[in-house]
Amino acid sequence: MKNQFGERLDRNGYAESIVGESRSCYVCGRTDRPVQRHEVFHGYNRTKSKNLGLWISVCDLCHGKIHHRNSEIDHWLKCRMQEIAMEHYGWSIEDFRREFGKNYI
Repeated sequence: MKNQFGERLDRNGYAESIVGESRSCYVCGRTDRPVQRHEVFHGYNRTKSKNLGLWISVCDLCHGKIHHRNSEIDHWLKCRMQEIAMEHYGWSIEDFRREFGKNYI
């Protein structure tokens, strides 16, 4: 299975992360904790995040902070991922807004 840009999806519907898959946490940089995938644009945009590779590797501690305690980190990740996605896919701000319904920059 492939996404609309021809990138291969794994059996769970994930394209390769456009920031690169890593064994270190994208937020804190630690390598001594297990990491998991975190879709930067969650909720109704979760499937698009998976499909377009807009996910990062995060440790359990940072994953909890992103979702439950720190909206600043969540917003920073959305801004950063929007910039990376626009560069990777050649999108304008309006293209991104069309895909995700909002401009985070």
